[in-house]
Amino acid sequence: MKKLILDLDNTLLFLSKDWTIYYKKFIEKYNINITPEYLYDSIGSLEKNSSDIIVTNEYFQKYMYDNISLKITEKMLNDLLNYYADIPLLYTDVVYDILKYLSQKYELMAYTDWFTENQIKRLKKYNLDEFFSKVYGWDILPVKPSKIGLDTIIKDTNIEDFIFIGDSIEYDLELPNSIGIDTIFYNRKNIAQNKYKEILNIEELKQIL
Repeated sequence: MKKLILDLDNTLLFLSKDWTIYYKKFIEKYNINITPEYLYDSIGSLEKNSSDIIVTNEYFQKYMYDNISLKITEKMLNDLLNYYADIPLLYTDVVYDILKYLSQKYELMAYTDWFTENQIKRLKKYNLDEFFSKVYGWDILPVKPSKIGLDTIIKDTNIEDFIFIGDSIEYDLELPNSIGIDTIFYNRKNIAQNKYKEILNIEELKQIL
């Protein structure tokens, strides 16, 4: 059976527009003098700066302190992770239908830059977890893009049995494409490009897979 490796955030999982409320709860609870947007962007910068790193709690805490001088205790970290995992998701009915369709033809796996347990918690909340044989978060495999991470996923299986689907050329597609994995670009921002097979809407996967 062919295997699909999917990026989750921004490819399948879209945060609702009220995501700032959940970060604001964390900020107000601990009296932190930053905005939800700044906190969100600071966490996102970890992906850009930590490729090939396994993200332990300790690494995350040190990264946040080194980069934005935010000292996060274990209790604060647990709250932050839970608040983030509880942010409502958009388009879940569409995503459910797509995953149900794809899972009948492929084995589905996810390789995503966030903590595995929290991603699985999100998926379970919307009954999406049942479609995935494995979810690899950045505490299990190195932060993508990572050849170590991809090599770990494909292990002894023929590389031609895999297709990688993501919404970012730099962080999702360049590396797997360079080592011979088929890729599909979810071009949700309609970026001009002529290198990757693309879809402009996630539902188009039904037409090309």
